[in-house]
Amino acid sequence: MGVSGSGKSDISQAVATALGWRHIEADQFHPQENVERMRAGTPLSDADRVHWLDALIREMQVAQAAGEGFVLACSALKLSYRERLRAAVPGLRFAHLHIDHATALQRVGARPGHFMPTSLVDSQFATLEAPTGELGTLTVDGSQSRAAVIEQVCNWVRSNAAEVEMAERVDLSATEFDSATSDSGAHLTGEPIYAGGLARLFDRLTDGLMALLMGFMVLVVFGNVVLRYVFDSGWSGAEELSRLAFVWLVFVGVASSMRRGELMSFSLIRDRFPRVARLLIDSASWLLVAAASGLATWGAWQQLQFGWRISSPVVGYPLALAMLPVLACMAVLGLLALAQLVNVWRRPQPLPSALANVTVD
Repeated sequence: MGVSGSGKSDISQAVATALGWRHIEADQFHPQENVERMRAGTPLSDADRVHWLDALIREMQVAQAAGEGFVLACSALKLSYRERLRAAVPGLRFAHLHIDHATALQRVGARPGHFMPTSLVDSQFATLEAPTGELGTLTVDGSQSRAAVIEQVCNWVRSNAAEVEMAERVDLSATEFDSATSDSGAHLTGEPIYAGGLARLFDRLTDGLMALLMGFMVLVVFGNVVLRYVFDSGWSGAEELSRLAFVWLVFVGVASSMRRGELMSFSLIRDRFPRVARLLIDSASWLLVAAASGLATWGAWQQLQFGWRISSPVVGYPLALAMLPVLACMAVLGLLALAQLVNVWRRPQPLPSALANVTVD
């Protein structure tokens, strides 16, 4: 942030390049009416800037939704403008490039063809409410060399990112971890193998089936305990059916967890290799998973055919029912492994997480 001429385009673009983040140039989001007013030497009012700020907010939120860090070049001269941006994009930080009036006049006058005339420099300084004392801000002497300004801003962003990451790790270590509900950023597993409507349908089916199986197990086991201790009787098939339900529960859960990427993964050694080696290692791993799942599917099919002719000793259900979830689960795992093999080469390698966002003028 800062007055016109403090380095909004050049410094922000260089910082974005250094950090590997998206660059957003606020000048490109001014409506044509605002551009014409400034070109004519008419200062913009707060009302003129509302739609402009909202357009910047939408662009920043798009970047956040895509999981990208960003650097925004925006004057953000007033506290009210900065508060509007902060309210919409939590965690936003501002680097104020401070220059004096003479330097601003010199720089603006040396930009032929730009819509901002030198006559508006005075209004820029009159509007400026310096962010002195505001949290998450940095004031930089914009009259320094370009390299010095870029280095100072980048070091500030990286130091803030390290502080945020350390705070998150401290909070994580002090909090009981729940893999089902935690979104604290701790990743013990991988990413979901695929997404979309089919994935949601698959999850609903597997979650519903697991809930039914668990409810059936609880009902049968608890009911049998009540029958034995209260009525001095019992159901001999309760244990056999609960074991069958448990087998189904395990294999349905494995298929569901693999789709979500919730099976535990170990990548300490793999992560030390260069990108090409990691791709080859991942490909070989998923090929092995697909091959093993295929063999297990074939074996389960053979057992399924054999099991239709044999009945369980108590209830008398075909033992093939115990192999049916194995067959279905292994077939699903094989398909998911092949899908993940494709994802290894289609998905881009993740960039470092954007732990802090910064706006620069």
